[in-house]
Amino acid sequence: SFFQNFFVAPAAGGEVTLAPELPGDIAVIEMSGEKLMVQSGSYMASESTVELSTKLSVKALMSAEGVAMLEATGTGTLLVSSYGAIYEKTLTAGEKYVVDTSHLVAFDGTMSVQPKPIGGLKSTLFSGEGFVIELTGPGKIYIQTRSPQALINWIIPQLPKPPSTNR
Repeated sequence: SFFQNFFVAPAAGGEVTLAPELPGDIAVIEMSGEKLMVQSGSYMASESTVELSTKLSVKALMSAEGVAMLEATGTGTLLVSSYGAIYEKTLTAGEKYVVDTSHLVAFDGTMSVQPKPIGGLKSTLFSGEGFVIELTGPGKIYIQTRSPQALINWIIPQLPKPPSTNR
């Protein structure tokens, strides 16, 4: 695969140590045949029995904020990581939940996904803000408590500026 490394232990066993890119949690998800949509930046590792697809889907396009989503299917262990803590929310049938797309880690692939502009169309177009998504259960959502985009937006103004050359 283009973005995966594969490790095989010798007969005596072995160990692989993993760490996420940003400080935060790792969720261990035991897949049993369901479909899970995962932000590509949140995917960490999985057993070879968990299949990953980067096929374009309506759900991926509606729920992603400029990043790709992976579709995980199959049976086995899947590891996802987050920036900050991972909050798991289980929705009952028909229950709705609104999530900022920059906080989304993963969600059940059978859930209904509806994008919604933040604060109306004018605010969305001119504020630089994107969309939130409304997910409808049943299913589970994995949400990160911090936003990598918010971190970037905070860091950039802190960077030193080159000296002015105006004379």
